Amino acid sequence: MEKDIMPEITNIKQQDTFTLPSRGLLYKPEDGIPEAITLRRMTTAEEKLRYRSDDNTQVTKDLLNACIVSQVPVDCGKLKLSDANFLLFKLRVLSLLTDKYKVTVTCPHCGAQFIHEIHLSDVPVDYLTDDIKDKLKVTLPISKQTIDLDVPNLNKLIKLGETLEEFFDRFPNVNRQEKLLTETNLIYIDKVNGKTLLAEEKEDYINSMDIVDFKTLRKAINKLSADYGLSQDLKTLCPKCKSEVTHGLPITYELFNPSDEDI
Repeated sequence: MEKDIMPEITNIKQQDTFTLPSRGLLYKPEDGIPEAITLRRMTTAEEKLRYRSDDNTQVTKDLLNACIVSQVPVDCGKLKLSDANFLLFKLRVLSLLTDKYKVTVTCPHCGAQFIHEIHLSDVPVDYLTDDIKDKLKVTLPISKQTIDLDVPNLNKLIKLGETLEEFFDRFPNVNRQEKLLTETNLIYIDKVNGKTLLAEEKEDYINSMDIVDFKTLRKAINKLSADYGLSQDLKTLCPKCKSEVTHGLPITYELFNPSDEDI
């Protein structure tokens, strides 16, 4: 009787294994994150998980925790964001059996807005190379100080979101962009001249940086984020002016709610 209610489905792939874009190079042994991770298809239970939180990072963590298949438990909160987003897109293709994804694009040449339909299976993946450790250390050109960078994981990003929400509730008139600029830099700083700083010390350090040093730090952080993961350098032609347009791969409502004709 139970088999009639829950029949065995053998005509579609139930799980698949994916090599992380980071190739595991950004993790410490104690993080317990392997180089490759196996995902199973979503069920209705995981679909419901998407509505438990307004925090997209928390939802990503919950979905991956539920759908990772491993004999050794994997704490998805320790996944770096680009690895987690990569797995999220792979989970979508595995679960919904379609790789069509529609991205709204604005042409920088003529201002026209249009839909670019892409196939997620065709999106290139940028994998980290072994020289990543060199990119995690930045020598500032003016002060000659050295900063060790650390790519934040999902747990740190969730905590940052909670901290910012609490801060903005307490200080509703504060300049949000200014606060975000500070915090999104602080979360990447591991050590300064080999020394671990408190959050307040990091903020004071950032605020007193020479502008050239600060821009060097920002460039290094931005490059870290762009060095691995699903390509954010997707190209198409504007249907209005026929110019080439380059855009990224944002996570939108379309990810797990594709148009009816695409299911």
